[in-house]
Formats: sequence, C-alpha cells, structure tokens
Amino acid sequence: MKMISVIVPMYNAEEYIDACVESILAQTYKNFELIIIDDGSTDRSSLMIDSYTYNDERVRIVHRENEGAAAARNIGVKYAKGDYVCFIDADDTVDSTYLSYLAELIAEYNADIAICGYRNVFNEDCLESEAVEKVRKSMTGIEAMEDLLYQRRFMSVPWGSLSKKKLWDKVSFPEGTKAEDMGTIYKLYGQASKVAFGDKPLYNYFQRSDNTMFSTSSVRNIDYFKHSRQMVNYLAHNYRESIGAGYSRHFSTCFQILSETGVTTGNKVLTTAVYDDIRRLQYRVLHDSKAKLRNRLAAGLSMVSIRAMHMMLRAGYMYKKSKLRK
Repeated sequence: MKMISVIVPMYNAEEYIDACVESILAQTYKNFELIIIDDGSTDRSSLMIDSYTYNDERVRIVHRENEGAAAARNIGVKYAKGDYVCFIDADDTVDSTYLSYLAELIAEYNADIAICGYRNVFNEDCLESEAVEKVRKSMTGIEAMEDLLYQRRFMSVPWGSLSKKKLWDKVSFPEGTKAEDMGTIYKLYGQASKVAFGDKPLYNYFQRSDNTMFSTSSVRNIDYFKHSRQMVNYLAHNYRESIGAGYSRHFSTCFQILSETGVTTGNKVLTTAVYDDIRRLQYRVLHDSKAKLRNRLAAGLSMVSIRAMHMMLRAGYMYKKSKLRK
C-alpha cells in the first residue's frame, strides 16, 4: 500500500472542520498521513485541530500566518511524505472508501492521477444517496486535460483526486491570487502519462452561500480572468493541438464572470475586457464540434447581443444564490 498525504488547508472553519477530519480518519485505507495547514485562523478551529494530534499519530498540524489557500496547499505539498497527495477542503467531507477507491484506480490503470465523482451537498439528505459507479476508464494526460477544459467530466478543482507527488515538482498553485485552481489543474493533468477516472461520488462538496461557487468578488474575478487568459497562452506554447479546448474553457470563464458581475454596477474595465474576449472567440467556439452545446449556443446568441446575455446570466445567478440562502 502506497503512502498517501492528505492535505487540508484551513481558515476559520470551526463549524466544519470536525466533520471533515473525522471523515478522513474513518478511511478504510490506512496508510496515509493527514496534514492540516492552519492558514492563520482567528476562530476556535486552530485549537480544535490540535486535539487530533493527541490521539492519532497520522495527524500533523502546521500553523502559519494567513497567506491564502494557494500558499497553504503549496506548504502541504512541501511537508508531504507520501508517494501520492490529495486535497480536501476543510468544509467538505469524504466517504469512508474515498482513498481506497482512488488508490484502486491508480493501481488498476498504473495511472499518475485518479479522479472520482462527487456529490453536490445542499443538505444532509444528499449524503444518504448510494454511491454507485457507472463509468470507469483511463486516458492520457493530454486527453484528460482536454476533457477538463471542454468541461466534459472534470472540474478545475484540486479535490476529488489523487495524484503522484512527483507531478507537483513542476506544478504549484499561484500564490497571492484568487481562483488559483484555474491556474493549476490543467497543468497537472498535462504532466501526467495516464489519468484514471471512476465516477463513483465519494467526495461531498457542500454548497454554502459563502463558498467560492457564489463569490461575487471583483478581485477574484479579475484573477480568474487572468488565469484563464494565461491558460490559453500556455496551451498555445505547449499544447498547440489542444488550443480549441482552451478557447472553449476561456469562453465559459467569460460568461461565468458576467453572471457574477452587475450589468451597470460591476467592474467596467473587467467587463469590457470580457466582452472583447467573447467577440474574439465566439466564431471559433461556434464552429468547434468538440465544444459543449451550451457554449456553442452562447457563441451564437452572443453575436446578437452580449449585453442581453449578460442581463439574463446575472438574473439567473442571483436567483440561484437567493434559493441557496433559503
């Protein structure tokens, strides 16, 4: 059994951290270490996690000044002693077979990365659904990167996967920015020789009104836009054959930012740049048969009126956010 380093970046997670840690310590796969990076928490969570080291020698705690999730994850990789690493967010949980399932995929396909499915958890009832596998397959790292960017089955998130630690020698999370996942995960996939995927939903992704899914931060969206543009440039220089996937993903980024940006009250410089990139990409995406249908439809509609689409996206986003808060 290979050693796995489980890395949990944490900041002010007193309401959630116990559930997260207990789900990790309950794993059927035993050969792992748990590294919790306390990123300068100011609530009780710092004291809460220290207590776990008294009863389980697999738990290691690193207390540090607040520098953000990217820096915390990078520190976790630096401290990791395992052959493989995985990341779990402090406000999420995992099923007891999470690590064993990912390790099984790694072994079966001799893969560098294994990815599993996840549940969107809006309430505790979601956790009662049975985790069933419908798909199990492997692909090259480049194929996985394209699937990620075409948004076919993967998300640009660090959680829900297990990766060979050596891959992180050439990849790190960009520190000092928001939306750091967008600047990282596609590079990781591209480094892999083989990626294994099983869709059994063993990661529980809790949907809360204060998580990044519903962030309306102008700063975050500026960084998100920057990382997305850098991704297109990176592909152009390193994976030219996959540039269409990059265009499609950046197109999605643009519309996601518009949904989170007020039509008249948002950052005007950012909005103008987003509108310009939509105009540059709409023809390419419309005629890309590999792009998601919704992206191709959006490309066509954007040729009529980007502003009208902006208004509709914003209204839909605010409605979803209000429903979640209830």
